Amino acid sequence: MTALGGRRAMVTGGAGGIGMACATGLAEAGVEVVIADVSEEACARALEGLPEGVTSRAFDVRDRAACEAAFAAEAEKGGVDILVTCAAVVKASPILDFDPDDWTRILDVNLTGTFHCCQLAGRQMVAKGWGRIITLSSVNGQIANAGRGAYSCTKGGVDMLTRLLAAELGDKGVTANAVAPIPVDTPMIRQVHGPKDRAAWHARTPNPRYAQPEEVASAVTWLASDAADFVNGHILNVDGGFMATGILPGR
Repeated sequence: MTALGGRRAMVTGGAGGIGMACATGLAEAGVEVVIADVSEEACARALEGLPEGVTSRAFDVRDRAACEAAFAAEAEKGGVDILVTCAAVVKASPILDFDPDDWTRILDVNLTGTFHCCQLAGRQMVAKGWGRIITLSSVNGQIANAGRGAYSCTKGGVDMLTRLLAAELGDKGVTANAVAPIPVDTPMIRQVHGPKDRAAWHARTPNPRYAQPEEVASAVTWLASDAADFVNGHILNVDGGFMATGILPGR
């Protein structure tokens, strides 16, 4: 169902966590995968744990010129068929105390960086007449979880960007969908979530745990496949039922 031989994918933020899992899932489905991350060193470390044949390209998604150069280089190799945007940063802080510099940095990476890559990859996909844009969002983009600050705002923006891409590119053979998990058990989340955070999420989630990177990757690989050809503009929650529930008695 998810065989994707002959396709070429770029996974931003591919040197860690969800990005590495997505790169692995796509590679195992037969995709020629390029991971992108901010440094050569991070890419080199990631390649040691990724399937054979995965390659890398280092650039900062905030840097428009660097993005243009990276996608131009991909065009010389046939262009990008599948884009997965995992590059993101997070900081937890009350909104009234949120540092404006952190606000700008998070928007630049999570939203503007996603826009750069979607626009540039989307142009290549339209020229081919086929493409899959899969953005990494979050349930935090759909509801206001206190303390998520700029992160939640960027993910809400990513959802709307995804819908806009779907609306404008659907008749050109390109679909755009988002995958929106609850917290995923990655090193980034372990840095910002302590025991109280985990307990709070578990109390509201019917499947009382965090998502695993491989579970997010499975959703991404399916959305990239022909099996999802008529799924467009959708926000797919990978959340253990979190967004479907209110109070869970006894938790």
